Amino acid sequence: MPLTKKEILFCILNGFLIGIANLIPGVSGGTFALILGLYDRLIGAITAINGVTITVTLQFLTGFTNPEKREHFQKEMKRIDLWFLIFLGFGLLLSVISGAKLIQFLLQNHPAPTLALFIGLIIPSLTVPLKLIEKHTFFVWLFLIPGILLTVVPSFFMGDSVGSENPLVAFVTGAIAISAMILPGISGSYIMLVLGEYQIVIGKLSNILALDSIIFLSAFGLGCLIGLIVFTHFVKWLFKKHKSHTMTFLLGLILGSFFILWPFKDYANGQEVKGRSGEVKRDIQIATAKNILPSTADEATLPGLALIVGVALGLGLNQLEKLKDKT
Repeated sequence: MPLTKKEILFCILNGFLIGIANLIPGVSGGTFALILGLYDRLIGAITAINGVTITVTLQFLTGFTNPEKREHFQKEMKRIDLWFLIFLGFGLLLSVISGAKLIQFLLQNHPAPTLALFIGLIIPSLTVPLKLIEKHTFFVWLFLIPGILLTVVPSFFMGDSVGSENPLVAFVTGAIAISAMILPGISGSYIMLVLGEYQIVIGKLSNILALDSIIFLSAFGLGCLIGLIVFTHFVKWLFKKHKSHTMTFLLGLILGSFFILWPFKDYANGQEVKGRSGEVKRDIQIATAKNILPSTADEATLPGLALIVGVALGLGLNQLEKLKDKT
């Protein structure tokens, strides 16, 4: 059954926020999917897609005038939560089209207040994953530590080294990067920076019609596909068997992302990834630059105000979610 107008609006809004989060280096869209309460549903919808989905869809496309095939198709689309995926994807696409240039401009020219705003957005929403932790034993809370470390530690090993153009390396990179995107708190681009493959992938995309680029990106895409299929099923299994431990680990990933989002950084020590015109991409340096303290109170004023605005917006989002739950 199609979603109501209000549900469609919330799906598009949530997809928009997830898309905006994906534009921030070091942060995964999974972070906002989790704090918006969509993570379980998103994982369930992705893992529901299987061979039956493909078969029923093909049968519908080759005989859509057949009432029985139409009915089977409608039931299958309902089972995989298709409308949820469509409108969530539409919101995500809308954010990339409308917000990408703005976010990249802000990160390039005003990184400190922009990062502070995102920290503020996330802080009030931490209550969402906290509520999903059903067991509160000391052992369960220990799972915060590996989550935090998995986000923070790689930033200390990012250098200016260039990765490999081997298609096998591209395949492995794609599988790992897409797996990271599913986990709240880690972005795929962040992982590719750690592996030294980010600049290689960007270079191949800029020369996409070359034979070596086609081979490399095909291997990378195949790795992403395999990683998505395998890892989402693994996460779903973890949610079913060890929900509290998994949620605590994911909460650790989100807390670790605050380290990456820290507004004050020494960009002179960040990894230099250059754009087409030769300028250093400050938005990429955010994930690799060393965190520092503000040198003056004035330097901290604007980020402090942005943090307050972010917290207020985050509280507003929480109220929207409560309103949605009542409908």
